[in-house]
Amino acid sequence: MKMKSTPYPVGDEITVGDLLERLRGNWLKIVLLSAAAGILTYIVLLAKPNVYRTTAVIAPAVEEKRTNSTIGALASIGMEIGSPNRLEDLETLFKSKDLSVRVFGKHDLWSIVLGDRFNHATGKIRGRWTDLTEKGGRSPSEWDAIRTAEKRLTISINKRSGTLSVSFDAPSPEGSAKIVGYYLDEGKSRLQEEALGRAIMNKKFIEEQIAKTHDALTRDRLYSLYSQEVEREMMGRNREQFGFRIIDTPRVPDRKVHPGKVSAVIAAYCIVFFIGCVFFALRGNGRGRGTEVPR
Repeated sequence: MKMKSTPYPVGDEITVGDLLERLRGNWLKIVLLSAAAGILTYIVLLAKPNVYRTTAVIAPAVEEKRTNSTIGALASIGMEIGSPNRLEDLETLFKSKDLSVRVFGKHDLWSIVLGDRFNHATGKIRGRWTDLTEKGGRSPSEWDAIRTAEKRLTISINKRSGTLSVSFDAPSPEGSAKIVGYYLDEGKSRLQEEALGRAIMNKKFIEEQIAKTHDALTRDRLYSLYSQEVEREMMGRNREQFGFRIIDTPRVPDRKVHPGKVSAVIAAYCIVFFIGCVFFALRGNGRGRGTEVPR
């Protein structure tokens, strides 16, 4: 009877000792490959710029609540009363695309965010080597500001403490702190403009209703509402106390958040070491002695 050899042992169990035996002659290769992967990872990370993060913490300004039946009636016909003072309102404001466009449009932020990629002389963004259609550069657009904010701006709510955190990542620590400050200033300006515009429209509406009303009691209520809108207009002009309170001001960070070179090198070394062990163990398994089985 003819016999046929097979490269895999039949009926033999593979133990930890067998695996160590197969790897014994390949430890040096595995260690060298892992070290090469760690060194290559470190070199790649050296080419990446450091990223710094500044965080400011704010809380909604507390607005006095007034109970008045006429206020409910005016609100029911579309007349807005008061100003946004909830965490959700502030979150919506700072996440809005319009606010990011306003911040990048009013302040010179592209040199901070892009660094050498922004040409001060021409005011254009230098294209990457992969941008074949934009070799001469292009002017930053509103969509560039929106996409940059989506990647670098972080807004988070802490409902337990009733606060909102505004964070921004930038290549320089000073630039990161400046941008967060700009967001706070422009956010407060937008709230202030909206509140003043709303108060002026409400005053005009109430004046028209007073001119049309002949009932003395209704006129007294409308005058009371008018005085409240005058008060809101005055509060809206008080910039420091309007919209939100700053709990933690934006400070210049003293440590980077990215890239973590040490952790990345260790991770690359461990991953390649594990892959190398598996590879040489399976490779050694394929070279095991064959057994003769009937044909």
